[in-house]
Amino acid sequence: MPRDPLSTLAKLRAIDVQAVQRGLAEARAAFSAQQRATEAAEAVLHAEQPGSLPFTYGAFLACGLAVRQAQRAALARAEAAQEAEREALALARGAEKVLGILRERRAAQHRRLAARREQARLEDALPRG
Repeated sequence: MPRDPLSTLAKLRAIDVQAVQRGLAEARAAFSAQQRATEAAEAVLHAEQPGSLPFTYGAFLACGLAVRQAQRAALARAEAAQEAEREALALARGAEKVLGILRERRAAQHRRLAARREQARLEDALPRG
């Protein structure tokens, strides 16, 4: 029995969707971890009180601001990666939906052909007069 190319394609699409879902889950986890790291950097920056020596606080502030900025940039990258994974999942699911439509059309075509064959068989069985 020959293989059905749509069945093979359906399996490939299912594998693709699963891979994208895993990627999205990893992106969400990375985003959550980055959010926590960014919040921690913000908390450290806000919790520190200026000491008696202003140059020490200035050095702390410059370092803290640099860390905060780096964490915010990393958070933006993690958010962009998460959004890219969402879009990839939407595309993969769209491809699955198109495949489902193709299968439905193929099944309808097979039903129409079967009905025509049955009609032709019945017409051939009628007596000619």
